[in-house]
Amino acid sequence: MTKDLCEYVCLDGVYVKEDSVIKMAGNAGSFAVAEHYLCALLAHGLMYGKADIINKVNEVREQYQALPYAKPDNHSPRDEYGRSRVESVEFKVRKLYSQMSAEQQRELLRSCLQLLKNQTNLFCRKQHWLGVMLVVRDRLDSSVNQSNFVDFARSFTPSDWPDALRISKFTPKNFSRLLPASDRMEAYYDMEDNPQSLLCDKLWEIIIQAILTEIP
Repeated sequence: MTKDLCEYVCLDGVYVKEDSVIKMAGNAGSFAVAEHYLCALLAHGLMYGKADIINKVNEVREQYQALPYAKPDNHSPRDEYGRSRVESVEFKVRKLYSQMSAEQQRELLRSCLQLLKNQTNLFCRKQHWLGVMLVVRDRLDSSVNQSNFVDFARSFTPSDWPDALRISKFTPKNFSRLLPASDRMEAYYDMEDNPQSLLCDKLWEIIIQAILTEIP
């Protein structure tokens, strides 16, 4: 993520200026349509710690005579980005993921993996399953590990996934070789040298967008 992206909202895979998304919501004509834009705005606000975004969202909700969202408690504990720890994006996404059924989790990861491949050239080798495992393990489910990841990955691999990119039982054996020894016990976002940091960041962004805009 570049710093400039904090002014742009990821809307259906396309980056749109904040003000433009707010106008789109206001001009949607119905709250059912506007809510799609508002959810994207909220996800954006959580991702970048923009507490004021809720005021803009509430202005549009008022336009459609919808009840406003409660504003965050300014006295609640904050993380290093100034966001409420209780409502930080990482906490919320992990909580929503944990509340999903196993099949819903697999479907979510399947669609996010497909978006990752369609939107970028970051997943072009089998070894890139390492980045997927790191994001799932460190962001969503700590029970996922190198030994059980093959079966799990196969359960959410898209049906039209290229054979050359499908995970095999030998793929995880290369994971340790790809990571420096000093980083193997670290979460991917704390690693000094994560060779798949771009893939990890992009996949996490896609997952955030999917969960916060698709789940009520």
